[in-house]
Amino acid sequence: MTENNPPRRLWRTLRSIILNLLIILAAILALDWYRAPDSVAIANLPALTSSDGKTFHLDDNRPTLLYIWGDWCIYCRHTSPAIDRLARDGYRVISIALKSGDDAHIAAYLREHGWQFPVVNDADGRISAALHVRATPTIAIIKNGRLRLSTSGWTSAIGLKLRLWWAEIGG
Repeated sequence: MTENNPPRRLWRTLRSIILNLLIILAAILALDWYRAPDSVAIANLPALTSSDGKTFHLDDNRPTLLYIWGDWCIYCRHTSPAIDRLARDGYRVISIALKSGDDAHIAAYLREHGWQFPVVNDADGRISAALHVRATPTIAIIKNGRLRLSTSGWTSAIGLKLRLWWAEIGG
């Protein structure tokens, strides 16, 4: 008799959906924690120099989005347009091209896709190894030289803007 009660069945279904969503969220957060770059390494990272000669320091008071990607990474191809949009909108973006060839190859790859975000070439993978990057793309939000937030895998522009906003207000 209770199984035929629609409100009770609806409540059980909703409760099951909510529980499953919470389990998925916990798994995502655990993976982000595990894959996060080493915060000590970020604090000790020297200034980064982009392919076009610009120098970047991560101890800036403004939130900085550090994007570690590769031209061989399928997920990076879907994340890079959002990164480019943020850079064009004035957000502070520094990207690290992991084992993606020489400067000329990376510049041609960016031109081919119409992307203009700054790139530090990590041709031998030393920077990414020092940061203990475990997956690409990896996105770290840094403020005052400290890791505030990080994620890996595909992320939307809105999700990135929310993370930057959270870092800005002190999260």
